Amino acid sequence: MFEAIRTARGIFRSLRIYYGGRHDRSAMDRLYAGYVKSGDLVFDVGAHVGDRVAAFRRLGARVVACEPNPPLVKTLRLIYARDREVTIEPVAVGAAVGEIEMKINVDNPTVSTASRSTAAKPTSAADSRCCTRRMSLFAIVRL
Repeated sequence: MFEAIRTARGIFRSLRIYYGGRHDRSAMDRLYAGYVKSGDLVFDVGAHVGDRVAAFRRLGARVVACEPNPPLVKTLRLIYARDREVTIEPVAVGAAVGEIEMKINVDNPTVSTASRSTAAKPTSAADSRCCTRRMSLFAIVRL
């Protein structure tokens, strides 16, 4: 129970930080506009709460958001469920298909890691599952 409260607090904190200011959004849009054009396909690996997904969508890109942390996947689905140009993959992306051990920081989900783990999560190789969508060309992969 206490871990669920800590997780929710960590996610709300991230939402406030990453969605809180207009200035940050315009700066992010300017940064990615040099790489992402309308209609491009972008993979956001480690999508967290989706602030980069939002920037890529404002630029008109289609987005595949890969995120292995289940509470963050729920958050992404709440935010982007109605956007047909966003695909949410509840996986980590690694060198091969399989599983990877994740250490999830419930207080600050931004710093979760795949080193020295506590929970196994499914992985996807960038050249396998993501490309089964017949999306062979993409503009940028944000790691």
